[in-house]
Amino acid sequence: MISRQKKTSQENENQNRDRWMISYADLLTLLLGLFIVMYAASDKNRAKLVVESFSGQNQGGNGILPNQDSKDDDDKFQKSLMENPVLMKKIKIRKIERGFVVSLNETGFFAPGDIKINQQAKKAIEVLAKSLKNSKAKIRVEGHTDSLPISNARYPSNWELSTARASAVLIKFVELGISPERLSAAGYGGFQPVASNETYEGRMQNRRVDVVVLNR
Repeated sequence: MISRQKKTSQENENQNRDRWMISYADLLTLLLGLFIVMYAASDKNRAKLVVESFSGQNQGGNGILPNQDSKDDDDKFQKSLMENPVLMKKIKIRKIERGFVVSLNETGFFAPGDIKINQQAKKAIEVLAKSLKNSKAKIRVEGHTDSLPISNARYPSNWELSTARASAVLIKFVELGISPERLSAAGYGGFQPVASNETYEGRMQNRRVDVVVLNR
């Protein structure tokens, strides 16, 4: 009988001794929650980006992954360009992984060695800008030349000429109502040809401004 009472007393003592571990675990849980809240409060921008990304994915918007809706919008936009006779006489359209490219050839838009947009080409620029205005897609305007060195006192190299032409088109887009936040410009000189620079016809194709419409 005494042995049984002694055993019971030891069990009660062990239970009382281990109760502090439960309180300790609760304390750790509370501290962890506090640290998470403090981290989120100190990095609101990251938290906002994460929420927006997941929201975009769940709603079929512009989330982390591309979606069918953006592809459908691209297809409709390209179709509208192809159905416009004013544009199709002066541009070329090609598909790329992240969207598509509208090429404005030098012969249809610029005088040789100059950045001024030809009067006849302004209508085409206006139609293109109108088509892009209501889209939310980012637009990168890229200037390109052929590989022949430029002989022009105003532009010491093809780098300056290609960049200036891209900027001229970008500024025209802004004047026609496209949000500047969607636009960027770059000049590549003659280092990204689409045809051989060994022929006259190839060099004509390489002298261009590409309007790159990005779907993501």
